[in-house]
Amino acid sequence: MLTISSKSRYGLQAVLSLAEHHGQGLLQIKDISRRNNIPPQYLGQIFNQLVKADIIRSVRGKSGGYRLARPPADIRVIEILEVLEGDLDLAGDGENTDAIHELLHQAQQALRRTFSLSLADLLARQEKKKQVLTFDI
Repeated sequence: MLTISSKSRYGLQAVLSLAEHHGQGLLQIKDISRRNNIPPQYLGQIFNQLVKADIIRSVRGKSGGYRLARPPADIRVIEILEVLEGDLDLAGDGENTDAIHELLHQAQQALRRTFSLSLADLLARQEKKKQVLTFDI
């Protein structure tokens, strides 16, 4: 079964933290890892991949840290997943036209549509969930 790795879940959580603070300066790995309960060394490895893919930017130095490379509305969840997981290819290559291949291709397209959500959209969903939780308490 298709499983999103902890690496990708951690990456999405951390990048979402950067999206929450977009335009407010840099965040350091230690703060992001503490806030999201992610091991800092592991987060460093994840961030290295995301920096190379130009999803986030790093600034070195004592007051350095990380920020998004682009506005949250311009970064799609699928971009992050493809950097951390590789291509989301369920159907495989080839010109196979059997029913199974067609089914897998449809599933792949549905995943791509779902994960084409921007970080801004995901952040809005998260805020909505927080409001519901706050209201229920």
